[in-house]
Amino acid sequence: MVKGILFDKDGTLIDFYELWLGAAKWAVPRMLEENTVSGNLEQYILKTIGVSNEYVDPDGALAYKTYYEIAEDICIALDQKKIQIEKHQIREQLERLFSEYAQSDEAVYKETVDLQCLMKELKVRGIRIGMATADTPVSAESCLKKLHIMQYFDYIGADDGKRKPKPEKDMFQEFAEEYQFLPSEIMIVGDTFNDMLFAKRCGGISVAVLSGVSSKKDFEDSFDYILRSVGEIPALLNKIEKKD
Repeated sequence: MVKGILFDKDGTLIDFYELWLGAAKWAVPRMLEENTVSGNLEQYILKTIGVSNEYVDPDGALAYKTYYEIAEDICIALDQKKIQIEKHQIREQLERLFSEYAQSDEAVYKETVDLQCLMKELKVRGIRIGMATADTPVSAESCLKKLHIMQYFDYIGADDGKRKPKPEKDMFQEFAEEYQFLPSEIMIVGDTFNDMLFAKRCGGISVAVLSGVSSKKDFEDSFDYILRSVGEIPALLNKIEKKD
């Protein structure tokens, strides 16, 4: 029986492209400008983090990595151009710039489904709702507040510099320990292979959704279930309950 659900955020609850594609194209040139990097390297850095025109690589940094990990990739790419910038400096800049964009009028928070309706139904079923995201706690909470669903969440796991990011087990274990759940009682829902790897490592039920950056083949059959979107979760819960 499913007692708790850990949702990824971007691409799972909100439209990834509407928010993060615009954010990357806004933040990267400003980061380069702040570091007085010349040579028209904007497209080079965007490609480094997995952005090419209007496409985001599901295995690229922007799709699932933390700011620290993205900064690490950018440092390596800049080093190849004989440009040295401290990793912590780029991380701070990215975190600040992406946050500025997320708070701006340009940012678009488009739900993948009617999230209020979904969350209400899950609560009626007595399910604890959590989030496991590579985003920062401030940005994650800001997003949930903008979508008016913050009140439904019992747990928010985010990149606070202390927890290890997905696919490490930190956020899963915190959620499980707080509510005394067995791993098999927790469903993990996400739109990338990394989310499915996270679920497998933790022993949870892995649910892939096709509402984000990945196609079915990108998941490499790593899931227990695959859905078009989180809107199909109630029907999946009914199916699982019948099996139990």
